[in-house]
Amino acid sequence: MRKIRKISDIQPTICFTEFDIYKEYRQSFHLSELGKMHALLPLKSLAKELGLKERDLGRDSYFSPAGKIALMVLKSYSGLSDKDLIAQLNANIHYHIFCGVVISPLNPLTNFKIVSEIRCEIGGKLNIDALQQILATHWKPYMEHTGIMMSDAN
Repeated sequence: MRKIRKISDIQPTICFTEFDIYKEYRQSFHLSELGKMHALLPLKSLAKELGLKERDLGRDSYFSPAGKIALMVLKSYSGLSDKDLIAQLNANIHYHIFCGVVISPLNPLTNFKIVSEIRCEIGGKLNIDALQQILATHWKPYMEHTGIMMSDAN
């Protein structure tokens, strides 16, 4: 079984100077295009609307509900096949941060079918109108600030 942990599970325990470099990766992530996109996505709200939950019984999922949404966004953003996406996820720390996971380089993910399983899980619960409403509400201040939205002055 592969070892993968959610960032939130280990982050409070990282207090050694050897891990200060991770702080720099986080800073560089927030400055990157991927990090800026992540900041604009209401991943937790989308996951809640889809009814994605942490498992109560059985083995913990590799990805949190928000991480599953993030993985699907990353799939679309990167344009990679499922197999190549998992290879990049194993190798790219910005992809780790985007999906909220830490994957050990000594125990990388090998089951690329997890992408398809998550896609099917989300696809079975998809309600486009509800998700569009969440995104519109979340992005409205940004769109007004940048002048994208025009007032309804008829």
